[in-house]
Amino acid sequence: MILKNMMFGLGMSFAALSAPMFVESVSAAPETSHVLWYNSDAGTTFTNALPIGNGYMGGMVYGGVSKDVINLNEGTVWNSGPGSNNKSGSASKLGQIRNALFSGDYKTAEDMTGSFSTYDIAKFQPVGDLILNFGHTGTDYRRELDLETATAKTTYTSGGVKYTREYFASYPDNVIVVRISADANGKVNFDASFTCPHTNKSIKNVGSDGLTLDATINSIKFQSRFVIKADGGKVSAGNGSVKVEGANSAYIILNTGTNFVSFNNVTANPGERAAAAVDAASKKTYDQLKSAHLKDYQELYNRVRLNLGSAASNAGDITSSRVKAFNTTDDPSFVELYYQFGRYLMISCSRKGGQPANLQGIWNNEMNPSWGSKYTTNINLEMNYWMVESANLQECGVPLFDKIKALVTQGSKSAKEIWGTDRGWVVHHNTDLWNRTGPVDGSWGVWPSGAGWLSTHLWEHYLYTGDKQFLKDAYETMKGAAEFYLTTMVEEPKSGHKYLVTAPSDSPENTHGGYNVCFGPTMDIQIARDAFNNAIEASKILGVDEDLRADFESAVKRLPPNQIGKYGQLMEWFEDWDDPRSDHRHVSHLYGLFPSAQISVDGTKDEAEAAKTTLTQRGDNATGWSLAWKINLWARLQDGDHAYKLVRNLLTPDRTYNNLFDAHPPFQIDGNFGAVSGINEMFIQSQGGKIRVLPALPSKWSSGSIAGLKARGGVTVDSLAWNNGKLTYLGLSSTNKDNLTIEYNGNIASTTTMAGGKYEFDGNLKLTNEPFEAVALPAKIEAEDYVAMDGVVIEPDESGEPNIGWIEDGDWSEYFVKAPSAGRYNLKVRVASGSEEKSTITVANEAGKTLGTITVDPVKTKGWNDWYEEETELELPAGEQTLRFTFNGTGFLMNVDNFSLDPVASDGISVASQSVNSLEVSRMPMSRASIALMVKAPAGESFTVRLLDMDGRQVAISRGLGGTISLVEFGASSLLPQGNYIAIVKSGSFQKTLRVSAY
Repeated sequence: MILKNMMFGLGMSFAALSAPMFVESVSAAPETSHVLWYNSDAGTTFTNALPIGNGYMGGMVYGGVSKDVINLNEGTVWNSGPGSNNKSGSASKLGQIRNALFSGDYKTAEDMTGSFSTYDIAKFQPVGDLILNFGHTGTDYRRELDLETATAKTTYTSGGVKYTREYFASYPDNVIVVRISADANGKVNFDASFTCPHTNKSIKNVGSDGLTLDATINSIKFQSRFVIKADGGKVSAGNGSVKVEGANSAYIILNTGTNFVSFNNVTANPGERAAAAVDAASKKTYDQLKSAHLKDYQELYNRVRLNLGSAASNAGDITSSRVKAFNTTDDPSFVELYYQFGRYLMISCSRKGGQPANLQGIWNNEMNPSWGSKYTTNINLEMNYWMVESANLQECGVPLFDKIKALVTQGSKSAKEIWGTDRGWVVHHNTDLWNRTGPVDGSWGVWPSGAGWLSTHLWEHYLYTGDKQFLKDAYETMKGAAEFYLTTMVEEPKSGHKYLVTAPSDSPENTHGGYNVCFGPTMDIQIARDAFNNAIEASKILGVDEDLRADFESAVKRLPPNQIGKYGQLMEWFEDWDDPRSDHRHVSHLYGLFPSAQISVDGTKDEAEAAKTTLTQRGDNATGWSLAWKINLWARLQDGDHAYKLVRNLLTPDRTYNNLFDAHPPFQIDGNFGAVSGINEMFIQSQGGKIRVLPALPSKWSSGSIAGLKARGGVTVDSLAWNNGKLTYLGLSSTNKDNLTIEYNGNIASTTTMAGGKYEFDGNLKLTNEPFEAVALPAKIEAEDYVAMDGVVIEPDESGEPNIGWIEDGDWSEYFVKAPSAGRYNLKVRVASGSEEKSTITVANEAGKTLGTITVDPVKTKGWNDWYEEETELELPAGEQTLRFTFNGTGFLMNVDNFSLDPVASDGISVASQSVNSLEVSRMPMSRASIALMVKAPAGESFTVRLLDMDGRQVAISRGLGGTISLVEFGASSLLPQGNYIAIVKSGSFQKTLRVSAY
């Protein structure tokens, strides 16, 4: 048994592919797995209340029996108004600041840079509250949020009557709906009203069943409006409320409209907007509204399913108890709930036509929320949206994409006023509804890389979808972010290399020697590198801007490399200032590891190890959002158990509130979203042109399955299942025609996808849903050329040739053969074993009948590569048939190289007319840095030899015709780079894969 890794290429599948399936490899979680529930109301605590939303509006449901409160938000209700926040004359100071930085005078640089900043930034504001007064008490109380239906519910009993309240926010109808019902007729009685914290407001009744709240906050005017529809009873309005008496049930339809059109246009009529939405929805029944809501929501939510194992015994407990108990129970079903809650929040707060999710998504009940509940662009806004691509919620990214493109106008002004350039655009570390892009808060706000980072989201969407029209629309925005760097980066004089650096800047919110300001912090350089490279690749794809592309290519070569410091850490700054004792929440210099792909364990091992050192030094205790980032980072380092440790740290009462909102503390939603991304990274990674399967699977989730994740290249993971820590099944589908490379446990599969194609792989990454052709007997069959298997692993022997190994008791492999006629056949099996015990191979037919048994004798083989042959006779019928080889014994049993089936001569079976249906490939020693293979393919069949590097990228290809021995040579005329390669030889339904080396 060889412990080296081996890569295996696989051919593409053809027509008549089987349908995708979701493999349930472990016990399903209980019904409560998608429900948050509680046995008491939320009181007055925001982080006990349950969120609902439709991308435009948000609501927080408190569920009180006597008095119910629903906090209301609308995505464009902010304070302040249109305008910019650039300090005039800032650019004239850049020369002095840079001179101070390069001479080490950080105090002067800090003081002068701080003068660029203002405090002119808006805050997200509450609309007010919908108040429902019932005037009774209750028992048998339950409050819940069902993630599968995006519906909150409150139930209780009062006076022998069971009452139910349902709350949802509909995207298709753009309304919040609240339904109150009872299990006895005529028992629904309540009054509904508004409260509002803003001073400039008015509340008025509209007709006999409606109410409006009008308010003004600086430039924003809004109207919140509802009507009530009742079944039976009486509805009346007056004195700023609407009363329902003696109804069987009733439902409230609510909308909030504002005058906001765009960052520089507030001319809409909020009353007309609110009335239009409510009037249209009022023409529908409750069931029609609910049906439209479910159809829209579930189309997004149901795309991803996650099963991490059997639920713990406390899985049915109230959700707040599960938060407290998780570090004791390690309940996998609670991780599933938390994961799907993150997806629920994204669907609820970020939809096309609305604003992007801010620091609190779309939920805020304070006039002065923490950090303004705005958009912080040095990590938090970007973290919100890491998960939308991989979690199959790409439509939810539209508000961010629209925001990024809309920032260009204001960002171009900031580029001119602050940085003195007429080219490109910039965002500093905060923005708001009004797209302000100037520095705020102080010297640490003069961070010029917000636009560069945001622009990478546009490129990532293209990588996931392959949508060239989207790329064409986004290109000018991406190009502008790169042009800003091109025209504002300067040569540093300290290294002797004249690297291009940002100056001034800072490493977000961290200090060196008490100062924020610096030049060329690592994060800036990494973001600039991505901005340049993404614009370069986009211009190539679109066939534009050849001259500008050359400028970008020249600039990217002049960026300083990632540096490793004296403590073995990845350096955060241009100079080695890192403090190994620092536990700072920001790990900005690890941007290159995640979300970027500049650092990887298989591509830049030294830098990956330095990143690991940095993470170890910073420690595992951090704010909620920082823990979420670190889950992603440890997953990229392919350390699943450490990533899981961060999951455990996040799912504690200190970092997760009772309603599962993330705690910085206080509440910030980025931790919820970042954790979803991190969990996805533990299962599937697709950066760098390769899909890595289970790259960071923690031992706690040893068996499970997931379906619906997205990977770059237009690939959907239809199903991924594993058992006892090993991959058992992988089903993928593709929307694009592209090269597909998959890696699992050191093995690589490579194929070419078709648009609409579906591809199914076993645990060895062998394609299992291509149409197999029966091997015509007599034949020699390689053990790895099975059509199905359970448990066996394809691996190389000491010469690099593949065989099957790691075989344990009960494992099996199946082979599809065609016997020319009925009779006896001699089976010879080439085996090797390092076991001290005998083991057996039992051959059975499709009906399970034993045809023959071979015993592997440890006396005849002394190691896992000490090959010998055992044989027996089988009685086979004529025609196509499947033979199952079942392996039995103790411990690891044997390796199997190949077997042959030949007719027993005395049976007189005629094989003269049978063509030898096989493919033979062997190596030939050649000159230095050349790879040569001898290929013998069946007569009349063509063959293809593809040479891949160890990342699965095609290096060369050669074709030929079978019938004779062909020499296939790579690197004879021009030397191949030294190293290992994979040769994939395919002829008809046969394929051979070899690991070869060029020296």
